[in-house]
Amino acid sequence: MVKLESLDRSLMKIEFDPKPFIDNAKVIETTEELANFFTRASREDIVAVDVESAGFYRYYSRVNLIQIATRKEAAIIDPQKIMDFSPFRKFTNENHCLWIFHGGDYDISMLARDLEIFIPRMFDTRKGAEFIGQQELGLRALTEKYLGFTLDKRLQRCDWSRRPLTTAMKEYGLLDAVCLVPIYDNLVAELKELGRYDWVMQECEFIARQAREAQPHVCDPFAFRIKGSSRLSPRSLAVLKEVWNLREQIAERMDRAAFMLLNNQALIEIARQAPRSISGLMVIKSIGREFLARHGTELQAAIRAGLEADLGGLEKPFKPRDRRELLNSWEGELAKSLREIRDDMANRMQIPASVLAPTNALYELARSRPETLGALVQSEILHDWQARILAEDFLPLLQQEPPQHTKKPRRRRRKRPGDVS
Repeated sequence: MVKLESLDRSLMKIEFDPKPFIDNAKVIETTEELANFFTRASREDIVAVDVESAGFYRYYSRVNLIQIATRKEAAIIDPQKIMDFSPFRKFTNENHCLWIFHGGDYDISMLARDLEIFIPRMFDTRKGAEFIGQQELGLRALTEKYLGFTLDKRLQRCDWSRRPLTTAMKEYGLLDAVCLVPIYDNLVAELKELGRYDWVMQECEFIARQAREAQPHVCDPFAFRIKGSSRLSPRSLAVLKEVWNLREQIAERMDRAAFMLLNNQALIEIARQAPRSISGLMVIKSIGREFLARHGTELQAAIRAGLEADLGGLEKPFKPRDRRELLNSWEGELAKSLREIRDDMANRMQIPASVLAPTNALYELARSRPETLGALVQSEILHDWQARILAEDFLPLLQQEPPQHTKKPRRRRRKRPGDVS
């Protein structure tokens, strides 16, 4: 195994000028332009993608902009103008190029959900940076390290649903995609020297598979249990639930971020005070006057509904926090020993311990105790590369026979209001 210190860091920074890509980039607004771009890209080995959404401003988080770059050109794809994305889908299905993302789990999930574009094979530069022991994982840090300039992130939270796009918005978006190509080249060189490239590709395959197999989002019926709600009485909780639901309905109707209409502190105060008149609502400073003028009557109706509602079903069912609560005392000690081995090895490899093996996986191993390499791999508790690296140290512990008498796991009962200590 190559030690990180043996790599010559001075050779990692390369000469790269993104200006020609940005100056010559086109905004693709038709299906024909989209098909032409992918025809040109069909001979490329890699395609870099960055996705922008206006989820900070809108109720529905959706793909509002796609920036895409190859080794030869860059472009902006406008999903708000293009109705037919079949050329994009055809390219992903038929071409064997490698797709480059940074923090790609969110981006490829958005592409799959909104546009039915499924990325078959990808490389995540953030994941690659983790595996070389990079401390700062943001795209800005990688650009500074490898390309010698700093990305301006001031537009990170601008409203990407706005049209027309400003010149600054175009340049910001394009730069994120264009920089991924040389960063990828640098990371691959380091990863291959360390013998870790295949590990990253396994992790990236897992990310892509999760996006392809993602289940439809299910609304949380206890989403109204926001910070501060645990101190409310049951009746106030009922009011909070009704007011929360009203805010969601209005936000969905207007396609606006819910917190921009009425923040959570306002919801807590309304639930606590339950004012029955407009004048009573006006006393709560955190309620915007515009919102009150437009929706005051609806808000009063929601408060009344909460005051009259049945008080059942307000408490979220208690679940154990993690697998530790399902372990007996011997299994708990086994999990602790596995964790110590993992932490020591991760420290020597200079990667985060959670990358080498997630902690919840260690608890699962302590419960199921696979005793051979084959069983460890087939359990899929760890990814293949993780299992093979850790097997030599893990298996002797997992092969131990538990004592005949072990204390049964104790399930902790959640304290409820009114319980006597």
